[in-house]
This record gives sequence, structure tokens and C-alpha cells, in this order.
Amino acid sequence: MDEDLPLERHARFRRLRDYLAAKAPTGKLPGRQHIDPTEIPDLLPYLMLLEVVPQATGETRLRIRLAGTQVVEHHGREITGRFLDEVFVGPEAVAIIAKHLEAVTTRRPNHRRSAVAIPGRDHVLYERMAFPLARDGEHVDMLAVIFVKLDALSQ
Repeated sequence: MDEDLPLERHARFRRLRDYLAAKAPTGKLPGRQHIDPTEIPDLLPYLMLLEVVPQATGETRLRIRLAGTQVVEHHGREITGRFLDEVFVGPEAVAIIAKHLEAVTTRRPNHRRSAVAIPGRDHVLYERMAFPLARDGEHVDMLAVIFVKLDALSQ
């Protein structure tokens, strides 16, 4: 399942993968209810939880339910409660959102390396892994996303 993902590149990716795998019911996806923040305090600053919100139009939007302190700092403002399509604008926004939605539809974790454009600041280069969560073990209703900020030299 993880053979095509760069999980070995960053300890945070492996840590969240292993944590979620240990919490998942046998043969099912883990749900938000399985996550105990006191068990992963080292990941919380770099974690974002996205809620899958179906729209009357048939489209799906992703609402930021939690943004860790480092995620907020990298964005330069509080983003909790906002939709991804409100936070990400410009040419990269479509690709960033589509990649998150891919994790919802495939029910598989995925990876993205990108840059966040922050007005008045340098772009922030990062890698992230999105892990699907499902309250019922089957239907993805959230994503747990973990971030690693990269140095400009690692481009």
C-alpha cells in the first residue's frame, strides 16, 4: 500500500502512518475517534485535519478542522474553520486541492511536495502526507495531513 510513498524520507510521515495503522480496526480505515492527541504531542504542531464536506452541487470541499501551530505559522494566519479553496488561491490551488481529494476518493494516503505562497513573505517549500480517516472504517470523512517544511537548499 505504501510502496510508492516517500515515507522513509521524514520521521513525521512514518510516525503518523504507524500511529494510524495501530489505531485502525482490522481491515478498516481509522477514524478521527481513534486519534488521541495526548498520544501524538510531537506531531500536533505539524498536523492538519480536513473534514470532507459534500456539497449540494455534487462537489466535495475540504474544511480545515484543525491546523497545528507550525501550519498556521507557515501560512502566516489562522486557517482553522476555513475551506481549502479559501486558503489556497492562484495557479497551484487546483493541483493542491485535487491531490487532497485524491486521498478521499482512492482511500489511500498520498504525498505532495509544493510551495505555499504567503503574501509579503518567501514561499514556504514543504512536503506533506495525507492519510484518509473514516468514522465507519469505510467512507472517508476526514484527512489527517502531516507537514514537513523543507530548506530552500533541498529543492
